[in-house]
Amino acid sequence: MRSVILSIAIFCGIGFSVTGQTAQRPFPHHTKYAAGSIKPAHLKQAELDKTTANFYAVWKKQYVKNDCADPSQYYILNDEENVKAKKPVVCVSEGQGYGMVIMTLMGGHDKEARTIFDGMFKFVASHPTSKSPHLMSWSVLKGCVTNHEKNGDDNDNTSATDGDLDIALSLFMADAQWGSKGAVNYRKEGISRAKAILDFEINKRNHTILLGDANNAGDEDYFDIRSSDFMPAHLKVFNHFYPSDEWKRVIDESYKVFSNIQAKYSPNAGLIPDFIVFSANKFAPAKPKYLESKFDGDYYYNACRVPLRVAVDYLLNDDKRAQNLLNPIAEWIQMKTKDRVDIINAGYFLNGDVIPNHKYTTPAFVCPFAIGSMLNGDNQDWVNDCWDYMGEFEVKDYQYFDNTIQMLSLIILSGNFWLP
Repeated sequence: MRSVILSIAIFCGIGFSVTGQTAQRPFPHHTKYAAGSIKPAHLKQAELDKTTANFYAVWKKQYVKNDCADPSQYYILNDEENVKAKKPVVCVSEGQGYGMVIMTLMGGHDKEARTIFDGMFKFVASHPTSKSPHLMSWSVLKGCVTNHEKNGDDNDNTSATDGDLDIALSLFMADAQWGSKGAVNYRKEGISRAKAILDFEINKRNHTILLGDANNAGDEDYFDIRSSDFMPAHLKVFNHFYPSDEWKRVIDESYKVFSNIQAKYSPNAGLIPDFIVFSANKFAPAKPKYLESKFDGDYYYNACRVPLRVAVDYLLNDDKRAQNLLNPIAEWIQMKTKDRVDIINAGYFLNGDVIPNHKYTTPAFVCPFAIGSMLNGDNQDWVNDCWDYMGEFEVKDYQYFDNTIQMLSLIILSGNFWLP
C-alpha cells in the first residue's frame, strides 16, 4: 500500500520535502505537546511524517475539488449522499472546515496549499447563511448551489456550528502560516467569523454551544448541545483574537456538563452521547430520533469525535480538564477490546455495550480513540497499535467522513498539529 501511495504522491506533484517558500510553519512542523502526553513511539519521526504525507496525497486527490463555475473555488467533496438523489449534497460546512484546517497544516509541504485554502475560503464566502455573511450554509448542492430546502426551521439557509468553528480557526492558522497581506486578510476574516459565532451560535444564557444559527431563544432546542461541537482549544484561540469573557464561560460550563453526563449516565465507560438535551433544568442524553437517528443519545457518529476535539486542549494547552474527561474513555476502550484495536466497534450505548449490528471497525471511531489515548503515558502500547492499525485503512474503502477524520488524526498523532 505504501508504494502505491508514494507513487500517487509523486504523480500529484506533492513531494515530501518542503516546497512552499512563504510558509512559516511548514509541514512537518513538530510541536512539543504537553508534558506526559505521548505519540507513537515505535517508529522514527520521519516515518510518522512520511505516512501522514502519503495519506494526504491520496486524500487530497479524492476530496479536494474545484469543479464549480468559478474554478478558483475549492471545496471538500462529501461523497456520502445518494448519487441518485435529485439534489445531491456535494459539500457540507463540517467538511469544508476540516479541509481548511488541514490545508494550513500541510502548508509548505504542498505548494498548492495556500491557493487551495484561498479558494476554499472563497467557496465559504459564496455560501453564507440567511443570518450572517460570516457563517457558512451547512449544505451545498451539486453545481455549487446553496441548499435552500426547508428543514423545519424559520430560516431555510442555516449553519452547523462545528463547520463554522473550524473555518474560523483555520483563518487564524492561515494568518500564522502565511501572513495576512495577500488576497485574503486572514486575521480580519477570522475575527469577523469569531464575532458571528459569538453572536449567533453561542447560548449566552446557559453558556453553551448552539447546534447552529437557526436556534433562537424560546426554541425548544435552544439549550441543547451536539457533543462534537465542543472544541475548547478553538474557543481559546478565538478569545486571543476576539476577546470576550463569554468564551471562557462556555469552556467552563461545557467541561462541567460533560463531566456530569459521564458521572451520571456513563460511570463505567465515561462515554458522551451524540446530543445532550436540557430539560427540567438539567442536562441529559437525548432520546432516540431526537434529530438524526435512533442513536442520538448514544456514543455514535457525532460523539465519536469528542476525544479528538477535546484532546487538543490538553496536548496544546495543558488543560487538565481534558485529561480528566478523556482518561476514563481511553481506559475503558482498552478494557472493552482487551487491547485489540481491530475490534473497536462503530457505536456504543453509554453503558459500554456495543450497538447491535455495529460490530465493525471504522476510522471515525478508531482514530479519535487513539488521540484521546495520547494524554497518558500508560497507553503507549495502545497508541502504537492504533497507529499501525490505522495504516491498514485505505481511502477507497471508506467515504469522506471516515477518511477526513483519519487525515486530521494522522497530523495530530504524528506530532504535527499546532495552534496560532
